[in-house]
Amino acid sequence: MSNRRKVYVVTDSTSDIPAHLREELGIEVVPLSINFEHETLLDGVDLTPQEYVQRLRTVEKLPSTAQPTVDQFMAAYRKGLDANMDVICITISTGLSGTFNSASLAAEQLDPSRIRVIDSLSGATALGWLVVETARAVEGGATLEEAVTVAERNKGKVYFMALLQTLDYVYKGGRIGRANHMVGSALGIKPILGLEHGVVVPLERVRTWKKALHRLVELAAAKGNLLDVAVVHTDNPTDAQYVLRELKARFPDANFEVVFTGTTVSTYAGPGAVGIMFRVE
Repeated sequence: MSNRRKVYVVTDSTSDIPAHLREELGIEVVPLSINFEHETLLDGVDLTPQEYVQRLRTVEKLPSTAQPTVDQFMAAYRKGLDANMDVICITISTGLSGTFNSASLAAEQLDPSRIRVIDSLSGATALGWLVVETARAVEGGATLEEAVTVAERNKGKVYFMALLQTLDYVYKGGRIGRANHMVGSALGIKPILGLEHGVVVPLERVRTWKKALHRLVELAAAKGNLLDVAVVHTDNPTDAQYVLRELKARFPDANFEVVFTGTTVSTYAGPGAVGIMFRVE
């Protein structure tokens, strides 16, 4: 007889899931930390994404982000286990953060037979979709193993591309090397970056911002039929609206939203960036 225990869904704060959806689907969110020179704040708890980007514009030293601790994940898992539920935890890509490692260690220490930890190979809204799809399957009665299957199946259907105003932030955050940073900055290049197998990769380098915005749309459209689209930005609503209009014209039946992205993406993208996260058929 199969185990029909209910499943508790856990993720990290980079998932940018709106509060109403978290509450509706019972999703537990474990926050990352943001370390400024003289203080540490919890992502999504102690400051909003908007407040964070305003601070990014003025700080001399770029803040760092820190993965949740093993204890934080253990506390989250216990909520499910204590309610006689199994647990699935879906985290930001291991190529972007050590969060998956903390989540996995916590699972090993508590009860690895009843907790599954999934590397999403993505982050931000793309991770959020994966979590929401899985939570909806759980609402429909999916077991732990069935929930894992849903998460794994959807991983290959989400994409993330971003256009940055400058390479400074992604360089300071240790996500690109010095040579790429120097060449790009000297030429005034506007870089379009993507996530491939959970790691940040350069997709194209474009000479002007306007051309780069157009190219960002083209690259997304080339991936197939877009179903769900989040145009994300770090305090650049005007260009986000331009990208939204262009994509709506090409994919009128898709579901669209505009999102002021969370602190982790903002740290590496810097102010003024625009990105597209989308799910394909």
